[in-house]
Amino acid sequence: MQKFILPFVSGFLAALFFREATLGLLHAAGLIAATGFSTNPFQPLGIPEFIANAIWSGACAVLMAWLLRVGPESMAPWLPAFVFGGIVLTAARIFVVDPARGIWPSGNMLPRLAVGFAANAVWGWGALVFMRAFMRPGQEQS
Repeated sequence: MQKFILPFVSGFLAALFFREATLGLLHAAGLIAATGFSTNPFQPLGIPEFIANAIWSGACAVLMAWLLRVGPESMAPWLPAFVFGGIVLTAARIFVVDPARGIWPSGNMLPRLAVGFAANAVWGWGALVFMRAFMRPGQEQS
């Protein structure tokens, strides 16, 4: 259970509590137009974007837990989780998810990549926070 369900739930919750909150704070600071918790329909599923992002984030958290070997007895990989979230989730969104929806990378991508990196890096840290909180000592993640 600790190999799949707990990392998935951790990633899902981190998307809601860390990633979307970061987008909200960036919006409140006047740095971006997106407000976080977007209820626009995510095509082709038709569910709100923030729920779709949370589901994708849960799947990525399972991969992150496996790659970084997150466990209750081992040292927490804070910096690798931060970098994993920032790079992997941003790249997956820009080069996989968006093209599958018909949105292609074009023009000046730097502002979009910077915002994506910031929000997703905080997600990586938050996912690790939840994973460490949910895991019981005595059962290694591996």
